[in-house]
Amino acid sequence: MFELQPVKQEIFIAGFHSIYYFEFGKHFSHPPERHNFWEMVYVDKGSAVAFSGANGYTLTQGQVIFHEPDEIHAHTSDQKVANNMLVISFTAAGDAMHLLSKKSFTLDKTSKTLLSLFIVEAEHALGQLPSRYEDKRNLDFCNAPFGATQLLQCYFTEFLLRLIRNSAAFGKQIHATEQSRAIAANSLTEMIAEFMEQSVYRPLTLPDLCTHFMMGKSQLSKIFKENTGKSPMEYYTDLKLAEAKKLLREEKLSVSEISDLLGYSSVHNFSRAFKKAVHFSPTAYQKSIL
Repeated sequence: MFELQPVKQEIFIAGFHSIYYFEFGKHFSHPPERHNFWEMVYVDKGSAVAFSGANGYTLTQGQVIFHEPDEIHAHTSDQKVANNMLVISFTAAGDAMHLLSKKSFTLDKTSKTLLSLFIVEAEHALGQLPSRYEDKRNLDFCNAPFGATQLLQCYFTEFLLRLIRNSAAFGKQIHATEQSRAIAANSLTEMIAEFMEQSVYRPLTLPDLCTHFMMGKSQLSKIFKENTGKSPMEYYTDLKLAEAKKLLREEKLSVSEISDLLGYSSVHNFSRAFKKAVHFSPTAYQKSIL
């Protein structure tokens, strides 16, 4: 009589890795990333694009998406409006978690309330929520009020359970649109180009780019060429040679020093690449300018 009936935990939240509240401009983007825990992205204001590889998924205000462990993903603003995003990364167990994958959810009033309670408790526990993408410090709950992390677990567990219960009404399978795919590809191209510009003074190969952006050679090259008209390595070579021309005009360094500075394996290889592109040797180019 009155035997204990155990609670069936459909979902168990083991803990949180990060809690961010971002206020991004309309041109924000970040490189693809991958980690071994879940990540939830909620668009509180404006709109954004979540993408994996070349596929982009538009999220509007009030919508949420989940990235499962080891999924390569990134986010970008839609180039039109600024946005506010809540990003929570967490470790969770339970067979029901797969019901959150590859879907976007539009939050109802109760779900928004639960998320608001979570945010308020997180602010009490942390002092303030991290708001810079570059801030990669671990969460510090040392000064959190009594029961804070357990309340965070409770609010977030209830939030996830409600999403799964209401998935038929508020959840939908995500599909890439042409517009969101174009935004994702354009943002990715800009990030690749910026990374190459920052790497002009060192050797950089196509496999290096693929490793950094977590993409295959053919996919990365295809996206980049479609948006720039050049292959990644052609673009990178042009950047190096433009920098070489600038350095030659400044007359502060010798041809050999410029070759070393730009990461060429030898001055011969540098001179050959320069002459092929400019139709002058580095020395002849310098003389013609001066």
